[in-house]
Amino acid sequence: MLNDYKKKQTQTIMYSIKTTKNENPLLNQVVISNENLNLKSIIYPNLGAAIQELSVNNVSIIDGITNDQAGLDLYKTKFNSSFLFPFPNRVKDGKYSFENKDYLLEVNETNLNNRLHGHIFNKSFSVKSQKVSEKNASVTFSYSDNGTSEGFPFPYEIEITYSFSNSNMSIDFNVLNIGKTSFPYGIGWHPYFNAKNLGTSVINFNADNQYVVDEQMIPKQETPLKFKTPLELGDTFLDDCFITKESNVSFKTDEYDINIDFSSKTPNSFLQFYTPDTRDCIAIEPMTCAPNSVNNKDGLLTLAPKENYSWNISLNF
Repeated sequence: MLNDYKKKQTQTIMYSIKTTKNENPLLNQVVISNENLNLKSIIYPNLGAAIQELSVNNVSIIDGITNDQAGLDLYKTKFNSSFLFPFPNRVKDGKYSFENKDYLLEVNETNLNNRLHGHIFNKSFSVKSQKVSEKNASVTFSYSDNGTSEGFPFPYEIEITYSFSNSNMSIDFNVLNIGKTSFPYGIGWHPYFNAKNLGTSVINFNADNQYVVDEQMIPKQETPLKFKTPLELGDTFLDDCFITKESNVSFKTDEYDINIDFSSKTPNSFLQFYTPDTRDCIAIEPMTCAPNSVNNKDGLLTLAPKENYSWNISLNF
C-alpha cells in the first residue's frame, strides 16, 4: 500500500475539461482545471463563449458572473469578459454607412442612444474541439451567423480558442467571411480584473494620446495623455480609450500581476479602461479599433469574401 501511495504522489495530474449543464442553458459551463496548479477556468458557451472565472492558487483574477439569474442580469449590463464583434464599444445612434449604403443597428444603450459592444456577446457557441495533456489544455468554440442580424447583414463564421499552460492563457479569435460581399469590422475583449485594493493597483501601457468624448461617450478628437504611466490608480476614475503605441498592457495588484499582449494589424491598437463605482475591479479592454470606428474609421478593418482575420490575446499571470 505504501508503494501505491508513493506512486500516486508522483503521478502528474493532467488538465481536465468538463461540461456542466444547467436548467437554464445560458448558464451551461465548460470548466478547465488543473489540481497541481490549483488552476480553474469557467467559460459560458451560450454567453458568447465568455470566460467568467480564472483563478490560480486560490486567487481570483477575472471578475465574472455567478451561475444564477442574478449573474445573467449582471452580464446584460456589465458584459463581463464578452467578445466585441463586429465592433467594440459604441456606435453613435446605432447608425453607420458602408460602401454607399446606410445601416441601422438596434440601440441597446438607451440612455445614450448608442449600439454597444457588437452582437456576439449573447450568441450560443458550440464546442468544436478540445485537447488536454500534462502541460496544457485548449478548447475551441465556434459560431456561424447567416447574415440576418439587424444592421449587420453579413454572413461570417467565428472560432474562439482558449489555451492554458502553467502561467498563461491565450485566446485566438478567427473570423471568416462566408458571404459574397466585404464587411467592416473590429474586435475587442471586455474582461474585468479583480482588485481588492484598486487604489494601490498599477496599470502600465505605452500611449501618447487618448480620446476626448462627447455627451454620448463618442470620440470627437485626440488629446495628449492626461497622466504618466505607470499609474497607481488611487481614486482615479477611468472610462477612456487610449491609442496605444504597443499592443501590451500590465496590471499589478496586491495579490497578482498580469500582462496582456494583443496583436493588431492596424498601425495603432486601442485600449479602453473602465473603473466601476464599486472600486473592486477594473475593465481592461484591448481592441483593434476605436469606439465608433464604423463612422470615424479609426482602426476599422474590412474583410473580403472568403478571407479570414486572426487576433490573439496572451494573458500571462
